[in-house]
Amino acid sequence: MEEILSSIKRIIAEEGDTPGRSRRPSRATSAPVDLDPAYFDGDHDDDEILELSDPMPDRTPRPPKSPVLNAADTPPEPRHAAPQMAPQMTSPKPAPSAKPQPATDAAAEPIVSRHTAAATRAPLEALTRMMVKPETGNDGTLEGLVREMLRPMLREWIDANLPNMVEDMVSREIAKIMNQQT
Repeated sequence: MEEILSSIKRIIAEEGDTPGRSRRPSRATSAPVDLDPAYFDGDHDDDEILELSDPMPDRTPRPPKSPVLNAADTPPEPRHAAPQMAPQMTSPKPAPSAKPQPATDAAAEPIVSRHTAAATRAPLEALTRMMVKPETGNDGTLEGLVREMLRPMLREWIDANLPNMVEDMVSREIAKIMNQQT
């Protein structure tokens, strides 16, 4: 499940990085479409039905490739970079300088591995899926009356003790993990 979500996120990020796809030209800025009157005569072939989910062909003119740059001169793209918005106007990019770029791979990688994140996420998701069935206290039984009387006392006790309990449990688990690593 986690791998599927990460692959979907990666595909979305890759689609967001491609120029021309992130922003459609507005109707006011696009060139007028010159339609042929023969198109409306019914002589054209309507066998192919386009779906709304089909991508439109990219009709924006692409700038010519610079003969100065080649694949060896371009800096590698970071693996975990967030998608960036495409600039509104495309302009030729200057040649990269000879200065060495600082290593961002170590800073871009998450501090927790995927395995560890998945292992900690599963119990937390199980905890959030647990549903406490709300009981109605107005049923007139002794159990309902006791439940209604205990509700404010229970809320007060939880408000006073739950934060400390969670903090203690988390610190014990962190200490346990740290002792296993050493």
